[in-house]
Amino acid sequence: MPIRQTLLSLPSFPDAVPERALESAVTLCQLLGAGLTAHLGELDGEEAHWPVVMGAFPLDFPRLMAEMVVKSRAQAAESAAMLPKMAAEYGVALDLRRFVTTPHAPLDRLVDLARLHDLTILPVPEADAFDRPCVQTVLFQSGRPVLLLPSRRKPVTALNRIVIAWDYSREAARAMADALPLLALAREVRLVTVFGEKHLHTTATTGDLEHFLARHGLKYVLDRVSLEEGGIGELLTDYAMDAGADLLVMGAYGHSRLRQFVLGGATSHILRDPPLAVLMSH
Repeated sequence: MPIRQTLLSLPSFPDAVPERALESAVTLCQLLGAGLTAHLGELDGEEAHWPVVMGAFPLDFPRLMAEMVVKSRAQAAESAAMLPKMAAEYGVALDLRRFVTTPHAPLDRLVDLARLHDLTILPVPEADAFDRPCVQTVLFQSGRPVLLLPSRRKPVTALNRIVIAWDYSREAARAMADALPLLALAREVRLVTVFGEKHLHTTATTGDLEHFLARHGLKYVLDRVSLEEGGIGELLTDYAMDAGADLLVMGAYGHSRLRQFVLGGATSHILRDPPLAVLMSH
């Protein structure tokens, strides 16, 4: 299925999305010929809507919240001024949607919008400020692929080489299928299968995989890598970086354990601090 409309989450607190991340999102839309919906939130200035703080609190919470609101509004205004100019320059149709929110607000609005978009782009700020619960919620509840866009890395200017983590699983197959419009833009696609961490079971042959890729007109390389030490997530990111990849495609693994959602090892490693743009599907 083609990617016609993407959704970009634009938080304005605690930090604004850097300009290079906005450029990367708009570039991806230009390459895909897709429109862009920007979901731009800013903190609600109504004190009655602020979270209730129980018990002793070491800081003056109302003052702290008021300062956060001022900062959020300024950063939201900056993004709202910058993004339309970029979209116009790149010829990307933009639907800018602004809304007010509160810290730790439910993500229903974002998830519902994601379900009606072909791809959701989530900028990744500094590692210690990254809202991973937000990513997990959108990834596992929207039914749509998510593209993590690291803010601290080089901007995405092209998709010359894409690496796919392939282990014959349902999640990997879903990720590869969701990524097909992006794979069609690549000069080279590299599928890497990692052996040594878990048993890979399939009745399909390498020829079946090659037939699928060839029928989609993809120029590809198949690699088999043995896991010597460390984790599979680290190996995949190292492989992608060594290959000079612009994008890593992989399935997202996780399961619900009581009330806590437990991520797979590779998924958890990637979410911790992705070194390049990553498309994940579940």
